[in-house]
Amino acid sequence: MRPLTAAPGAVALAAGLLGMGALLSGCADPGGLEVSGPALSPSPGTGAVYVTEAADKPPLRRPAALTLSPEAAFTELRWQSWGGQTAEAYGSVRGTWCRPACAPDRPYAAKVTLSGLVRRDGNGGGDDEGTAFYTRATVAPEGLPASLAHELRDLRLPVPPR
Repeated sequence: MRPLTAAPGAVALAAGLLGMGALLSGCADPGGLEVSGPALSPSPGTGAVYVTEAADKPPLRRPAALTLSPEAAFTELRWQSWGGQTAEAYGSVRGTWCRPACAPDRPYAAKVTLSGLVRRDGNGGGDDEGTAFYTRATVAPEGLPASLAHELRDLRLPVPPR
């Protein structure tokens, strides 16, 4: 077996690349980095986040079923996100919103997006960061023309009084 030897040109190339790397890694402006603009605000509290079906019903967190209007009920909800500015779930929707064009007893696969987060301040008692409620819902049923799903585009959700 022949021993490995480096050619003088390869050694010079490697030394040159190392030298360039050292040169390239120090290419910042001599004055240092300049940062401008406002500082990031701390994120708001992360108290409990709810959705309510009606003013006389208790608030819900990540519900598996939800009735957002007399014309639309959701079941088998699987939440992809919850607690942020929006919450997204996939499940089934059934109802009378699209009569007579669709069957009210036939569920449609749908994506539900809750938004319009309204925070309620806590009472100042230590770790109490208050609660928040989603105030809007948008529903996208699969397999239905947009003209039939239009009533589910911007549903207002009730929020309990303070």
